[in-house]
Amino acid sequence: MLHNNYARWNQAIVQWATLGVPHGTPVYLSVDEEVLASLGLGPVEDFCQAVRAQVVDGQRVQLSTLQNQSLPEPAGVAFLALMVLAANDMVRDEELDERDFFTHFCQRLGVGGDTRPTGMKAGDEEGLWQEWNQWLEVKGWIATAEPGEGPRRYLNYPISQTLLRKADIQKLCCLFYEKNWTTARSETKLLVDLASEKNLNRHLEELLDDRQRHEVLGAEILAVHQEWLDAQCPKPEQFSRRPPTCLIAGLYRTEDRWGNPEYYPYPKVPRRWPVAEVTVENLGSLRCERSGWFFPVGAPLSAADLTTGKSWPIRDHAHLRELQLPARDFWVLVPDPENPESSALASWGAPKLGSHFTVLFREALWLDLQQLREEKLLQWEGDRQLAFEVTSGWWEIQECQVLAPVWDGLFLQHPELKEALQPRDRLHIALGGGLRVPQGQGWLEGHLPKVTVYGFQPTVAVTLTEVRTGSIYLPEDHRSTNQPWDLPADLPPGTYQIQVRGGTAHQERFLKILSWGDLSLASLE
Repeated sequence: MLHNNYARWNQAIVQWATLGVPHGTPVYLSVDEEVLASLGLGPVEDFCQAVRAQVVDGQRVQLSTLQNQSLPEPAGVAFLALMVLAANDMVRDEELDERDFFTHFCQRLGVGGDTRPTGMKAGDEEGLWQEWNQWLEVKGWIATAEPGEGPRRYLNYPISQTLLRKADIQKLCCLFYEKNWTTARSETKLLVDLASEKNLNRHLEELLDDRQRHEVLGAEILAVHQEWLDAQCPKPEQFSRRPPTCLIAGLYRTEDRWGNPEYYPYPKVPRRWPVAEVTVENLGSLRCERSGWFFPVGAPLSAADLTTGKSWPIRDHAHLRELQLPARDFWVLVPDPENPESSALASWGAPKLGSHFTVLFREALWLDLQQLREEKLLQWEGDRQLAFEVTSGWWEIQECQVLAPVWDGLFLQHPELKEALQPRDRLHIALGGGLRVPQGQGWLEGHLPKVTVYGFQPTVAVTLTEVRTGSIYLPEDHRSTNQPWDLPADLPPGTYQIQVRGGTAHQERFLKILSWGDLSLASLE
């Protein structure tokens, strides 16, 4: 049974890790001292003491105390967070050293030594990481904790969760200050500019080299830069992280009765900061639509709003001052990840392999887009279309699709366009059709979706496993890519893992099948 104090920390860390993270995007358990202090449960030592009281008996670690717990969330998350905290304590930039990690880990856990503590054999913690990954995937997020190769297999799990450590944030603030980056920038612009810097530390370089982390990394770096701007661009040693002072709006696209596009502000829920009620002047109260997003608000935006950006004051809030629609030269608008059959498009994230999306752009980017099409990296349907009146300078290309995985050696006048459109994965599992249960809960039994694996190789190996029982329904079945196929029609209700491998690339996705008895009445908005 979990101790009360440990259970409180465990639940708070799970909520922090997933708060404001849109479904279909990665979740990282990137815990450090500032994160733990922000949870409001006490100082960091209280957290370490809670974990110690739960798993340490004398000088012996007993992970069995975290197993077979009937909880809404995995019981081992707080223990895993302590492992990540130890990984974040490793501020040196040389090769990662197992002895260095366990020195910090044992220190935090209150046991002596610089190797694995007594009772915690190599791999004992792997089941906790797998349980956390599986819970995230079933809930609709992308799990990111992964093993390493060879002797670093188990050490890589906590290392893979470290995003911006304290040393990395200080390095970023040094760059912001020295380079005079005193105006707001987009996530893609920050990633492109940082990639060209020569004096980054090793950890930042590795993060920027890993394209699969870019979506989350860009959001984290953008948050640090915005907080630095809000603090009046201080010297690095004077900077400390604070709650955000502004909400950022994305873009939501729909069409009027004549088929003309309309664009609305689409406010994002701040990642990992609890925001209850928000009232925006002239827009009213914001209501949460889905994980990571409020409902679209206001009247359709004008071309001038997109060109110069727009802000609206927020009334009577503890730390939020305004809602901002940032000025951008282009927007990538993708189908609804929770209902891809709908006609809605929005800035829900980077385009997935095989998906069709729209690019809204200013005239200056047209040559770059034409170059992408000429080099057979991108295609779209028909000619470009005016988004507003002729003089606005804003255009759309529709039904865009990425054609190739390798964009090396490509030079554009606007490199942030390459950052936004270049594929981040070699494989993507898409589910379409069938009878989808609302709010991303799954599909109804007997009305299953078709599966399409998008990729750049002709075939992939597919395995379909029922999570609870371990029953295998498709053992290494080979399927063609980019072609839809049917699941076994008699699959009973349950949660299934679809695993796909092609060459060195692999991908997985969870599918939940519900019975009619699992359905509940939805409340009307």
